[in-house]
Amino acid sequence: MIIAATDSKLEELGRLHEYKACYENLVPQLLEAADVSVNPLVVVQITRFACGGFSVGVGSSHALFDGPGAFNFLASWAHVSSGKDECDLLVPNHSRDGLLHAIYSPNSSPADASSIYEQDHIAAIQDLYSIPMQAMASNDRCWETALATFSQIDPPGGLQLVTLCIGKEVVETWKGLAIEQGKLSKCSTFDVLCAHIWKARVKALMLHPRTNICLQFPVDCRSRMDPPLGKNFTGNAFVLASVSCKVSDLLQEPLHNTIWRIQAAKDVITDEYIKLYAKALESSDKFFPSMRELTIVTDWLKFPFNALDFGWGKVSSAAILATPVPETAFLMLNLEQSAGFLVRIGIGRQHVQDLITNFNNFNY
Repeated sequence: MIIAATDSKLEELGRLHEYKACYENLVPQLLEAADVSVNPLVVVQITRFACGGFSVGVGSSHALFDGPGAFNFLASWAHVSSGKDECDLLVPNHSRDGLLHAIYSPNSSPADASSIYEQDHIAAIQDLYSIPMQAMASNDRCWETALATFSQIDPPGGLQLVTLCIGKEVVETWKGLAIEQGKLSKCSTFDVLCAHIWKARVKALMLHPRTNICLQFPVDCRSRMDPPLGKNFTGNAFVLASVSCKVSDLLQEPLHNTIWRIQAAKDVITDEYIKLYAKALESSDKFFPSMRELTIVTDWLKFPFNALDFGWGKVSSAAILATPVPETAFLMLNLEQSAGFLVRIGIGRQHVQDLITNFNNFNY
């Protein structure tokens, strides 16, 4: 934990939710050790601004937390720090015993392949595998050569982290249309925003219409496992849901069709699927490079950062720093506009304007 001070004022930063390179100075930057066990589990920096405001910069190892686990940790820390009664505290559960017992119990299904590429019963893995396979088939290349080609993809000018805003009223309108036109029984804010940003990103990248593309997003498994892990479990309790189709299918179909695909992918995440997925991650050959054909969306809409109070008043804004997979789209509440949402995503600089134009096209 580091305590710091700056001569800058918060108002000089403009919209606080928009990523700025200077934000990297608000979280401790430590050299990453080759041995993951040497790296710290959590780093924190409290920075006092000249205007009297504070920032709380937090970084954590994904070996310790997933998104819900990290937010529950922050909420518990704020609860204690603000002097509230600890009897009301949702105490974080760091034990992995329940998770390991569920996955490796005698009644659970055994893993049936040594290579992760052979896990054809797990949609998230098989959909990823199909993208390099497509490149192999088109150019008569071996598997290693196909993967190497994807790993060399580096957009000219590098990636730019973009924060996109959308109003709640627009999202509510789309949800209503999806339910009415698509005959859906329900439609969440995540479903709508996930479908919309997938369409906007793929269209901006101008991929060939017959290209196989894939959307993946984490699904919280705490309540989907048998027995449930509990809301206070802090570890990595998610698996990736997956949707795969051709570019032409995605861009030509109505929004409610894409939402249906996303909902169907979530329905696949059963107790058995989760346990098979976890075992598959122990297979060999786990590396997949970043691919333009792959869109990853993470749901942070359920994390009410504005409810956190460390004793200085409630949090007024939250921003995500650069992540190991910068192309990931993070969906968040817009704390600076009470009726709105944010999408933070990385994309090649040459595609930024097209992405913004596509995202701001509400013509559904």
